[in-house]
Amino acid sequence: MLAMSSQNLVAEIKGLGDKTAKKLIWNARNALGMTDFTAAIDIDENIEIFTTGSRELDRILGGGFQTGKLTEVYGPFKSGKTNLAHTIAVTVQLPKGKGGIGGACAYIDTENTFSRSKIQRIAQRFELDPKETLAKVYHARIYSSDHQDQMILKAETLCKNRNVRLVVVDSLMALLRAEYVGIGMLARRQGVLNNMIHALSRIAETYNAAVFLTNQVATQMKGMFSADDAIGGNIVAHGCHFRVMFKTKGFSSNSSLKRRAVIVDAPDLPPEECEFFITNAGVADTEEFDLPDTPRLDFQLEELYEESEGNNDNDDSEDIESNNGASLTDIKGIGAGTLKNLKENGIESVKDLLDEEPGDIASKISGVSKKMAEEWQEIAQNL
Repeated sequence: MLAMSSQNLVAEIKGLGDKTAKKLIWNARNALGMTDFTAAIDIDENIEIFTTGSRELDRILGGGFQTGKLTEVYGPFKSGKTNLAHTIAVTVQLPKGKGGIGGACAYIDTENTFSRSKIQRIAQRFELDPKETLAKVYHARIYSSDHQDQMILKAETLCKNRNVRLVVVDSLMALLRAEYVGIGMLARRQGVLNNMIHALSRIAETYNAAVFLTNQVATQMKGMFSADDAIGGNIVAHGCHFRVMFKTKGFSSNSSLKRRAVIVDAPDLPPEECEFFITNAGVADTEEFDLPDTPRLDFQLEELYEESEGNNDNDDSEDIESNNGASLTDIKGIGAGTLKNLKENGIESVKDLLDEEPGDIASKISGVSKKMAEEWQEIAQNL
């Protein structure tokens, strides 16, 4: 750690001056062989890779998440960033040969979005013991940017003593964005951010750990058009080895569980993209799949916000009455947005819903699983 530290930082230690700090750092570098050039053929990168939970995401990332690197994923609200963070907190624990590297995870939570129950479901999906999995996820709830900086340094101790091979920061800029407001605070904010990025980079390299950063976006106007871009500026852009953008499908993040990932920047990967699904058992390539020795489970987003019926004056939001007076919107989970999708696919009444096969409904309506359709039909029978 001393060899990778800056002279200014070490000189601030009580009793040390600039000259002493410089001498200590240079001697540490000499002792570690950091002052010699190495032929490229002799460089041992010692990179290990573990799965994201999605074969498609693994494909565009060159096999999965790489250790020793910083990976940033940015995107709008509900694009799947935190879902991926939970997934890899579990997959990093998988044994080698089964998609993991047998390590633990340090989870730095700045937005209070960490979910124990989601970790347990993902563990069951990957045939891991939920309690043992939770025991290897070290969570820290963060309340200020200074606290965030402190816990990033604390994560280094976990890498050394608890076999932590993945450090998650979800999200990187949330607190900095709130505390350093205005153009006059930009330089200070970027200085703090730069220190965090360098600390995380040092941890990744020293302990051969993967670092995963989620990031928020800001809408920028480009002529007559607008586009989402990651916040944090060039400090983040240049500090991360891999940058991936997540996009939602269509205009609403609630209309579908399907998401799109785009490689924005990577040292040795082409600018590819892929599609994947966010589920309540982690990131996957499909909305539903079979688990060994368990009944068939349908994995879907835990909470989908449906627009209030009263806020939509469109004819599609009006209740469509069946022969017995019951309306589709009397069924829990069917709001104005879903009602519109159902109508577009020929399901205009409770009777139409009951006449359809659940699997056919799931295939027609994006974001609806077979299990969800079965639940709708059960409620419809009672109506």
